[in-house]
Amino acid sequence: MAEFDWAQPTALMKAGIVGAVAAFCMLPATAMAADWHLSSSVTEEFTYDNNFRLDPNNQESLWGFNTRPRAGLEAHTPRTDVSVDGSLNYGYFPDKTDENSFDQAGSASLSHRSERSTISFGGSLSHATTRTTEDDDTGRNFSDADRFGIGGNASWGYALTELVSAGIQGGANYVTFDTNVLNDYRTFSGGPFVSFQLTEKDSLRLNTTYTNFERLSGLDNTSDLYVANAVWSHVFHPQWEMSLRGGASYTKREEDVQSGGTTTTRKNNRVGADAGVTVSYTEERTSITGGFSHSMVPSGVGDLVLRNSVDLSVGYRATPLISFNVKTSFIQQSAIEGNADDRNFVSFEPGVSWNFLPDWSARVAYKFRTQELDGESRGYSNGGIASVTWSLPGWGPGQGK
Repeated sequence: MAEFDWAQPTALMKAGIVGAVAAFCMLPATAMAADWHLSSSVTEEFTYDNNFRLDPNNQESLWGFNTRPRAGLEAHTPRTDVSVDGSLNYGYFPDKTDENSFDQAGSASLSHRSERSTISFGGSLSHATTRTTEDDDTGRNFSDADRFGIGGNASWGYALTELVSAGIQGGANYVTFDTNVLNDYRTFSGGPFVSFQLTEKDSLRLNTTYTNFERLSGLDNTSDLYVANAVWSHVFHPQWEMSLRGGASYTKREEDVQSGGTTTTRKNNRVGADAGVTVSYTEERTSITGGFSHSMVPSGVGDLVLRNSVDLSVGYRATPLISFNVKTSFIQQSAIEGNADDRNFVSFEPGVSWNFLPDWSARVAYKFRTQELDGESRGYSNGGIASVTWSLPGWGPGQGK
């Protein structure tokens, strides 16, 4: 994996990480005086995929086992919430041991409320193979290459009146790969917001956000993205909520291009829309969550890309012990300029879960994926998952949130 350079993360990212570290350090003191809860689980999973690289011309199958321990600790007081979460994933693939992996992920957050204001910090670290991360990024490199990411965020809000609040928020991310197929990058974003409680069931939030994107490998590529949007949220009843996002974006982009041994800088600007919808429905036996988004996002192609995405998750508890679930997602993304591939990706995963003991559950699922990159044929993948999870007894006076 490429060596991590601590000089790259921005001051805001470091502030978020410092806040996350503070959250971890505050847990013992907070837990002593608060409602706290420790949860943990271990999952053993068998997985099979008949075309794990989604290559339309040279299909390779992969089967093996994933072992995933996870632990989380939360502590809450009337004014402070602290949480720390960590997980590991060891993948063992007998027929292709070069695909063996050991992924790690961790996150921490701290939120404190005073009489009229709220301040929060968060941080995350992740190390994974691109075989598991490329579904949600470029679709170019489903391999054992390493992806390392670090991120931080911070926000502050102040209640001007009982119905109006304002604040500022920001975040930063730094991502590096140990393959030349993908490009290291970093982002910084921040801006003010104003929130209005219009009625008991309606709220409106106005956001303005500036994002700076910089490619850190290969030729220089920087983008400045300005977004202004409004988010309206409505609670139809306690089980059903919906939000709508609408606005505009402006992108200013500069990229170095090499031709005939000469490097020139290409500049272009773009005006576009920023939109989205989220829906959540939960009742005793059925749960539905879904959303649509049209926005500019950073990518391992080394550029901002225009992405349209749809996600839907449906769960139904048929009996007290047996549940059915379906997860599906669609991604269509294209480059603003440059050489990034256009991408069309679909995944569909129906499954059934069985809680055969109070702390034990099993799940069986089928997973279908298909992808088409610009200028290539469409690739298809069919796979299966069978897993057993042991949720260890919780520890602490609270039950978590």
